[in-house]
Amino acid sequence: MSTIIDVAKTAGVSTATVSRVINNSGRINADTVKKVLDAMDALNYHPNTIARSLVKGHNDCIGFLLPDLNMPFWAKLAHDVEKVARSYGYTIMISTAPKDLDAYIEAYNRLAGSMVCGIITNHIIGSCDFIRASRIPTITIANTNSDHSITSNDHQGGLFATKHLISRGCKYIVHISGELSKERSANARTYAFEEECKRTGTKYRIYEVMISTQVELDYGEIISKIFYENEGMDGIFASNDMVASTSLSTALSLGYKVPQDIKIIGYDDIPVSSMVYPPLTTIRQDYAKLASTSVESVLKLIKGEPVPAIQEFPVELIVRGTT
Repeated sequence: MSTIIDVAKTAGVSTATVSRVINNSGRINADTVKKVLDAMDALNYHPNTIARSLVKGHNDCIGFLLPDLNMPFWAKLAHDVEKVARSYGYTIMISTAPKDLDAYIEAYNRLAGSMVCGIITNHIIGSCDFIRASRIPTITIANTNSDHSITSNDHQGGLFATKHLISRGCKYIVHISGELSKERSANARTYAFEEECKRTGTKYRIYEVMISTQVELDYGEIISKIFYENEGMDGIFASNDMVASTSLSTALSLGYKVPQDIKIIGYDDIPVSSMVYPPLTTIRQDYAKLASTSVESVLKLIKGEPVPAIQEFPVELIVRGTT
């Protein structure tokens, strides 16, 4: 196995120069950098990242703490975050945390103990004070009460969805929300829906889906209940595209014509939304923007640079076959 000494000998430089090239530190002539990199390739030399971490006190690694990789929105966002981080020379270490605060703190501390230089995390009730007290630079996604939060404009999304269904002639709309716990930015979707229905005199009803159901993607029972309990329902606004897809398949199995008898709109615009038939109308979140801003913001915090308390980005109505 090749060592840094072998690389230095092959490149004709000192081990200190090789170290500076590896760590991108100090001014080094471009020709010298090329010699070192060519030598590393020729010798198939890979720096010991664990040893480097011990010397520097941190990894060139960002922790990403999310609810569950089974949830399509978070899986898609994790993919985009990893891609952005790699473009900056960082890797991503992913961990998941259930809704229980103690388990969340344990997962957060496990990432911190891995010497990550920063953390991007989902929000969980009661975590704000813990994160503020942490010494690890942290960006929170989808929270309205943390010091450094990245979120989509969920009020805008809820309004887009509700107005679209009403404009398509819906008179009785059911909204299937996520868990309506305080501090979650996604609550604004539900509030906007309710306000618009009241303003226009549209009949409506709200069903709340707990996070445990979302993690397991076990929507069948509540969707069946909604169809059973809401005769005359002609519109569904779902909190995510998996709920909308389940609503679509249930409607078709019960003999409804979509969108003639009932119109369905989802949220997130995950890849499956354009693959089902008819394809889902949905609210698109800007994954690329959320990912790039999350990574860039946590890197700024690592460098001690200022970051806005809340950064919010617009969403987009994507009209397809279910409305």
